[in-house]
Amino acid sequence: MAKELLRRKTGISWWANIRFENAFTEDLCQLLASSGCIATTGGMEAASDRLLKLMNKGVTIRQAAKVCDNFSKAGIMVHAYLMYGFPTQTEQETIDALEIVRQFFKEGLIQSAFWHLFTTTVHSDVGKNPKKYHCTIVDHPVGVFAKNDLVHEDNRGCVHHVFAHGLNKAVYNFMHGIGTDLAMKDWFDFPVPAISIKRNYVKQAINVH
Repeated sequence: MAKELLRRKTGISWWANIRFENAFTEDLCQLLASSGCIATTGGMEAASDRLLKLMNKGVTIRQAAKVCDNFSKAGIMVHAYLMYGFPTQTEQETIDALEIVRQFFKEGLIQSAFWHLFTTTVHSDVGKNPKKYHCTIVDHPVGVFAKNDLVHEDNRGCVHHVFAHGLNKAVYNFMHGIGTDLAMKDWFDFPVPAISIKRNYVKQAINVH
């Protein structure tokens, strides 16, 4: 598509939703930029390799870091979809996820992001197989048109909603270039665990060839 846009000399600007596939090499990202691509959005979701594997996302944190680096080097803005509250997600994983996001901003790999609280839906694997994810569906909608969301209880994870304010406050500041040197505990008004990952984890990931 990029080659065809260049051949036609359309001069348009465009953006796309993508998955952070290894196929987005540095050369491909440069080609996309040349054809008018100015931004892209992708799901980093829980920013945890265990949870990404559990939800069958098909990407890893290291993979996402390298792809975002390729896009950013090509001058293409990256917006990350983030998720918290996936079934079985622990307090430690939530704090580590925020640390991963901090590092992505710190290294200039993403320029924008937003946290969404996970919601179970009727046709999702979680909605169809809640036992697999150690959660319970509280109520199934019956005979209601377009009723897609389900209420679920996480039987193993932490109390997810208490992290909402801290997560959103941190990312809002990161997007404005503020606070990327702060510790994760500084974003919350209650005690949280120390991070369990290296503070240069993402930097190491993008420097591996």
